[in-house]
Amino acid sequence: MPRTTAALAALCAAALIALAAPSQASAAWKLRFVAGFNHGLNTSIWTRYNGTPRCCHNTLWRKSHVVVRGGVLRLQNYRDPAYGGRWVSGGISMGRSLNQTYGRYRVRFRIGAGRGIGMCMFLWPRHGWPPEVDFAEESSAIGQRRWETSTLHYGSRNLMIHHRVHANFTRWHTIGVNWRPGRITYVLDGHNWAKIRSTVVPDVPMHLGIQTHVGTNGSTGPNPDATTPNKVGLQIDWVKIWRWR
Repeated sequence: MPRTTAALAALCAAALIALAAPSQASAAWKLRFVAGFNHGLNTSIWTRYNGTPRCCHNTLWRKSHVVVRGGVLRLQNYRDPAYGGRWVSGGISMGRSLNQTYGRYRVRFRIGAGRGIGMCMFLWPRHGWPPEVDFAEESSAIGQRRWETSTLHYGSRNLMIHHRVHANFTRWHTIGVNWRPGRITYVLDGHNWAKIRSTVVPDVPMHLGIQTHVGTNGSTGPNPDATTPNKVGLQIDWVKIWRWR
């Protein structure tokens, strides 16, 4: 019995040491950026969208629709009297501040329900397009926030690899992507939900973008209707970014 007890104690000690020590995989990621919004939005880091995108011709982005309240960043969608009662949206980008090849990205968010309002969180290339890595995207077609899609855009013909994950995204979740050479892993609340291993995984500098839009995203999606709330917001609690090695 004493020898058995000693052996069990040694095994337990070894297990604790293993848990305490960082794994080789985690050691490969170096925290590079953390942003909460208790002190507002740092516009030297975040660029606020302003204008009409080529992808989403029903959308008008304005800086005034990117606001911070109660320590939470809000991308607001509503009929704005300053623009003739037109639906106006918000978006932000790190294109001027943080581009890197490979990285791990996490965003704590939720979004209000509303038909006709879509959203996307993505990695966008510093130069040219594609590639594009959408790690949380929902068309405006349904607006119930019961699922998000991921899409890898690649190649000169804009080929795509899609996945879908289900949850109630009107509640707070942490979503993100791990991007490293030849691999993309999509993550929700600490769990991997889809993976890509391929030579088409991007290997160029990219940056984070987060946006909402009204109506079509270039191919599908209706405008808001009588069921849509007067205001529909995407809320961001925090953002964290790591670099690879």
